[in-house]
Amino acid sequence: MPRVAVNGVQLAYEEAGAGSPLLLIHGFACGRRVWAPQIQALATRHRVIAYDVRGFGRSEAPRDPAQYSQPISVEDAHALLGALGAMPAAVCGLSMGGNIALNLALVHPEAVSALILCDTGVGSEDPAGFRARCEEFARAAEQRIEAFCESALAWQVFADYVAQGDAQRTLARQMILAHPAHGVALTARHTLGPRRPVYDLEPGLSALRIPTLVVYGERDVGCVESSRFLGKAIHGACIWEVPGATHFVNLDAPEAFNRRVLEFLGA
Repeated sequence: MPRVAVNGVQLAYEEAGAGSPLLLIHGFACGRRVWAPQIQALATRHRVIAYDVRGFGRSEAPRDPAQYSQPISVEDAHALLGALGAMPAAVCGLSMGGNIALNLALVHPEAVSALILCDTGVGSEDPAGFRARCEEFARAAEQRIEAFCESALAWQVFADYVAQGDAQRTLARQMILAHPAHGVALTARHTLGPRRPVYDLEPGLSALRIPTLVVYGERDVGCVESSRFLGKAIHGACIWEVPGATHFVNLDAPEAFNRRVLEFLGA
């Protein structure tokens, strides 16, 4: 697994295919493994790059709290694209990764050729409640990663997905337990908790002129309103509600997801 030094940390990544670059950014406590059904399928037409965000998977997880924030995550993504010679790139993010992708487009629009926002904006309806939940996650992870795993699986974001069956529960546990506990805790407390609701970004969103696809699961109650808002606020954005899908639209309907992404990027 290659790693590259960017923005003061070593980030682990994998890539496949050739053509115009496509960066995949995972959600909180998922790691790049969440994109397993996408990488090879999308690599038929694109140079696909999937990486572990700092604090997760095989990427470096600093222990200094000052090394975690939403702006730092954005600069990591930007520096990674630069280091790999992959700018401009289409950027596809899920949940936390969607927030990183969105803010990357706002801060460095020249680096983003297209934007795919999947189930983005959780917590935006109730920022104080979301901050409290992130603090709970941080305290659980500080005990042990297994304690955090049980707490996360009870959260609607994961609970709806794992309720579908043993295979989904097993995959979710494997993804969560693959991360260092301190990286999870510091990300929850210093990156997720303080981030701005997507509604606060409206002035910048209305000025974006980047082709955008907003995707969300019909059953993902925490992201339905924020996704619809993003689809309306971003000029010319396309919106796709995935019938019957949870927060993990790419896992629930991988073939339809891959097909829609390739069609969108091809257009």
